[in-house]
Amino acid sequence: MQPDLRALTSLYGVRGKALARWQESGWPGPKDEAWRFTRLSSLEKLSLQPAVSISAKDTASSLPMNLPDGAYIIRFHNGMLDAGSLHELPESILCSELDDDGLADVIKLLPPDHPVSNLSVAAMTSGLCLDVMAGVALAAPVVLLFTGDNNAVSTHPVVLLRLGVAARAVVADWHETNVGLSAPLLGIDIGDRAQLDYAKVQSEGAKTSHLALTGIRMGENAIFDGFQLSIGGCLARLEANVVLSAESSECCLSAIYLGRESQHHDITTNMTHSKGYCQSKQVIRGVLDDEARGVFQGKVSVSQDAQKTDGQQMSRALLLSRKAEANAKPELEIYADDVVCSHGATVGELNDDQLFYLTSRGIHRDTARAMLISAFLDEAVDKISNNDLASMLRPEVNAWMQVQERVNHD
Repeated sequence: MQPDLRALTSLYGVRGKALARWQESGWPGPKDEAWRFTRLSSLEKLSLQPAVSISAKDTASSLPMNLPDGAYIIRFHNGMLDAGSLHELPESILCSELDDDGLADVIKLLPPDHPVSNLSVAAMTSGLCLDVMAGVALAAPVVLLFTGDNNAVSTHPVVLLRLGVAARAVVADWHETNVGLSAPLLGIDIGDRAQLDYAKVQSEGAKTSHLALTGIRMGENAIFDGFQLSIGGCLARLEANVVLSAESSECCLSAIYLGRESQHHDITTNMTHSKGYCQSKQVIRGVLDDEARGVFQGKVSVSQDAQKTDGQQMSRALLLSRKAEANAKPELEIYADDVVCSHGATVGELNDDQLFYLTSRGIHRDTARAMLISAFLDEAVDKISNNDLASMLRPEVNAWMQVQERVNHD
């Protein structure tokens, strides 16, 4: 997939530099270790153009049924911001268009010279900066809702979210487009003593490729409680890069990926402990059926100054078919000597003894399978501590399970 960027040749500043980097490097090749399990060769055959306009009709799409009551909803359609959706935001959230300085701030939160950031900064379809003022605790969740209906376009929305000192917010990042390529960038800067509860739902159409890149910087005593759910798309990679840049911050970033048929799900995380007395926890669960493929790449880096670090990471994948495939690459890179860090990964099938026990008690085999799968996922789902976000995510997992149970029964 080579998006048609000829209309962008006159770009200058931050976007012009990103375009030059993209034109020089393009998509990662088969020898790029970070993309070893997720090849993008299938995208190279597509010809897409970034979306350039939005109409009133585009903003009239229905909302997901399980959004929290009273949520502040910011709409994007085909990657373009619906400016009218900003009118309902409270005065404690400052909104502005991303200029060169704002884009530079986003890039600082992301890995250097990353193919997704190079492309999406250059081809940006909309850029939005949201600032939650210091000391403010938002009364309702903010939902970034991304819809789309044109499989001939690529979408490249860029959002910068900043929480001031001691601010508190709940943010949901919901993607359900039917475009060719969805490549969103999200930069999150969490100030000292601030707290962000965050959830991402990737529920794209069956023919959509989703390549998301998120960068997070955490201040002193900051808290980030995040969860990612990947269930849609034909190919999806959710990459998150977290830097605990000051002491005593806490980060929980868990995820679930659910795949069937020939879907490909990739959860990639980079957790960098730059200062001491910080904690990070990751619980990853995947369920794969048919010929679906799943990937978890998780790296925890601990710098020499990050003494008393507690970094935990565990990935488990459940294969429901002998043709399904799961790859895991957990990593620890530690330069401090007073830390508590661990990582692990397992791949397995449903336990025959447990399945036999349930069926011997009169439970139908399909129901028994569903019970075991639900129990497998519960450890990750239970990590969602915010009730509003949990009420959004649980129905999505349950809906996937109901479809799976019908498939097994048929």
